[in-house]
Amino acid sequence: MADNRLTPAIELPEVLGGIDLADPSGFTGGVPYELFARLRREAPVVFHPCGPDPANGFWVLTRHADIVAAASDPAFSAEGGGTRRGGGTHLEDLPAGQPTGAVLFMMDDPRHELIKRALRPFLTGPAVETLLHELRARAVELVNRAVASGVLDVVSAVAEPFALHAICALLGVPHQDRALLTGWLRAVVGFTDRRTGRVDDHSRATFDAMRRYFQRKVSKKHACPVRDLGGAIAAGDVPGGRPLSTVEQEAHALVLFVSGYEQVRNTTAAAVAAFAEHPGQWRLLRDDRSLLGSAVEEVLRWAPPNPYNRRTACTDVIVAGQHIRAGDKVTFWWPAANRDPEVVRDPDVFAIRRNPNPHVAFGAGSHLCAGAELSRALLRLVLTSLLDQVEQIQPAGPVVFSPNNKHTVPLSVPVELNGKVT
Repeated sequence: MADNRLTPAIELPEVLGGIDLADPSGFTGGVPYELFARLRREAPVVFHPCGPDPANGFWVLTRHADIVAAASDPAFSAEGGGTRRGGGTHLEDLPAGQPTGAVLFMMDDPRHELIKRALRPFLTGPAVETLLHELRARAVELVNRAVASGVLDVVSAVAEPFALHAICALLGVPHQDRALLTGWLRAVVGFTDRRTGRVDDHSRATFDAMRRYFQRKVSKKHACPVRDLGGAIAAGDVPGGRPLSTVEQEAHALVLFVSGYEQVRNTTAAAVAAFAEHPGQWRLLRDDRSLLGSAVEEVLRWAPPNPYNRRTACTDVIVAGQHIRAGDKVTFWWPAANRDPEVVRDPDVFAIRRNPNPHVAFGAGSHLCAGAELSRALLRLVLTSLLDQVEQIQPAGPVVFSPNNKHTVPLSVPVELNGKVT
């Protein structure tokens, strides 16, 4: 676990051991599971000062039960609330209107549920089956090349191109634009630099270029409607509610592209890393493919793509004996919940036979990820292609993570793939 310590000007509760969860550099070694274990035991709901002004701090929730209950409680808003002017799902307050309150992840019910319902047909059922037919061939192609290479970085060889192909197919992004998008996505995660985890002039300019790109795409889909997720966003129809505004259409196209890409990219890379580090589990899955479904769930529990989501308390509320006031920021740390021994037996063991597996990798409550079915299916595709072609996965170097506390971003996962002998 990275030992990222604050300057003496900022005093943290002793239980945090000087670790600043607001500083992305504390995540260069991955998720700080040791810290989360200590917090679950000693201070499952604790206030974390952020920056020189304690008023900008946030509450940290690490127990499964507390997080699931709070995620289902309308007292905690994804938009904002209480006396706080800004809101959103990041530690930093975002201004109301764009994207707070304008994009699905940062909306509250009932509008949040109406929009999710309008988009769901393009993320489940027959729409997913059609998409998977196209992506199956892409997964096989990428794994074929990877096996031929032997030693490779699975991020650049498989996870990135597969994730880009998947989200572009879902949103109807043309093939000729994918090289441009690849360059942008390798540079940034949202509006932060992928390698430094910081916002700088280049990351801002790159994100702005992506924003303008999706503005143009929404405009083009208005002129030439297509029945896919991108077309549904551009049409803006919300049965039972007002149509998506132009701001909402553009925000959804951009944010769904970025988040959809990151989720698939990072989970795919994490899955290969997990099996490389646990060769016995790969042998078990290779010998019994009926375990594929539970293996997917264990990968998601073991390496959830998002460390936290933030909410804002709309009213005063008590959680685990702590008085959270209206306007306070509250963070749900999903990886901590996924390794809570109160609900997960032997939580620090990667076990693909695990059942039940009450992980919250896709969130909880009304904000449970609308793309969860598709995400599972995409991970199954990659794992199936690997099972068809790979006898053994071995680490070929350390996993390198981006300094990012909002997404768990493997920058490099070096592995050796030993192909099956035919």
